[in-house]
Amino acid sequence: MNIFIKLYIITMSEAEEYIGDSYTYNEKLNNLKTEFFSVLEDFKKYYVYYNKNPEVNEFQNYYSNSKSQLQNISKNVVSITNEINKKIDVVDGCMSKIAQKIEQEKKLNDELSLLSKELKNTNNGSEILINDTKTEYNKQYYSNINMAMGIVLVSMLLTKLFKDQ
Repeated sequence: MNIFIKLYIITMSEAEEYIGDSYTYNEKLNNLKTEFFSVLEDFKKYYVYYNKNPEVNEFQNYYSNSKSQLQNISKNVVSITNEINKKIDVVDGCMSKIAQKIEQEKKLNDELSLLSKELKNTNNGSEILINDTKTEYNKQYYSNINMAMGIVLVSMLLTKLFKDQ
């Protein structure tokens, strides 16, 4: 199996996995985003109530709850960001390996292209040599026929001359 096909299959399967992960992360972040704004509104409201009336335990509890919810959202965003960064590092490593293999294949392609050109040139050269040899053979063949005909004619002429004497 060709290395590019293998790389394509590996890359596509990993890409599909990471695309699915990206949708999951996007969904999680969107949920946190909507949750964040509602928690932030509660936090603002209870922050004001708590600072105006610090003696009321109910406001203090609501303030603490909204503050812990904001901290949890922040922790979730940080953990999702860390997971995304880990996935990016994995994908980057895969892409680096693929880039190295592509460079190796490019070098091999260059070598094979050069060899192909040399073979074409050799093939063209051999065809030229064969054609030159055929031309030389034909010239020699006609020369031999001319010489043989000349010998036959001279022989006939000589025999006729010596017979007459």
